[in-house]
Amino acid sequence: MYDSSQKTSGMSGRTFVSLAGAILMVVLLNGGIAIFGLFYSAEKQAEDQHRLDAMFHSAYGASRAEIFFKHQVQDWKNILLRGSSSQEFEQYRQFFEGNGRDVDEHLRALLTITTPEQKTEIESLLAEHGQLEASYRAALSSVGDHVTSAQAATIDQGLRGVDRPFTARLDQFTARIHGQLETQRHDARQADIARYKGLKQLNMAITGVGALLVLALLLGFRPRGGR
Repeated sequence: MYDSSQKTSGMSGRTFVSLAGAILMVVLLNGGIAIFGLFYSAEKQAEDQHRLDAMFHSAYGASRAEIFFKHQVQDWKNILLRGSSSQEFEQYRQFFEGNGRDVDEHLRALLTITTPEQKTEIESLLAEHGQLEASYRAALSSVGDHVTSAQAATIDQGLRGVDRPFTARLDQFTARIHGQLETQRHDARQADIARYKGLKQLNMAITGVGALLVLALLLGFRPRGGR
């Protein structure tokens, strides 16, 4: 005579194994996705951070060049305003030359971390800055170790506003670099959010499939009593 309790027991055993296997599969898949997500996100974040670091250094260098040029222009004004004293004339002339070197140094440093289009513009800025400095030096070549009020007035009249085109170009270049930095920061944040949402949706999908599989196993292997 067939024992229905054995049938029920056997069926329950198979049900347990199937359910355990389904749950283990879901757990392993979710764990694998979590590990993959961590490594994938870390790799992408590292790439984004590398680009952001390069753009930050570009923005910083452009800002420093902008600041040093403003100092250089002020030094030029001080040469004309206070250069009647040979000591102050030499002091501000050295400041003028030093700040000019700093402008060029920061612009040249950008050549290794900017795009080809930006490199072309930087090279043009360097050339224009060199021509501007040459004009200033040429104006001082006719004076000795100091500048008289009359000489200062004549020099100022001849060179007044000569720095404005370069100032405008440098300001615009710096503003564009900072704008690009903010755009990259925004894009990096959006990419992080998109990756998180994508991995979350995949995780939820696998969990849902696993839940349906468990439900199907429960319904399909539900024990039935014998007659």
